[in-house]
Amino acid sequence: MDIIELSGEDQRLYHIVGHLVMNSEVLTYNLNYPFRTSPEYRWFVAMEKDTTLGFIPVKVTSRKALINNYYIADDDKTVFSTLLQTVIRTFDCNFEVESVSQMRHIRFFEQNGFYVVHYWKRYVKMKVSKDEEECI
Repeated sequence: MDIIELSGEDQRLYHIVGHLVMNSEVLTYNLNYPFRTSPEYRWFVAMEKDTTLGFIPVKVTSRKALINNYYIADDDKTVFSTLLQTVIRTFDCNFEVESVSQMRHIRFFEQNGFYVVHYWKRYVKMKVSKDEEECI
């Protein structure tokens, strides 16, 4: 499995994830919330040869890296973990890494260093526990 990182307006993004973000099953997976992108986003995409296994778009602001939607085929634990760990390694030292996660995915995020900050009806806000020593 390879993880590809793309900017939010990279032309390759359409070819790699376009067929998924408009797919009704994928939208249902995302609780019918549309996927968004802009220059502020960086997309992390898991690929196996020509197959897209999942993706996590991250909105980057001056202090935060926010995961607000994502798709992982079959909720594959390895793909989930690899993508989350890549996001954390990329942003952890310079940004607060946060996620608005679906309730059913809490365990995947917790297994990768996130903790719950706030519960809503269908989602939870989570943050990464920072290890300040690793960032020195």
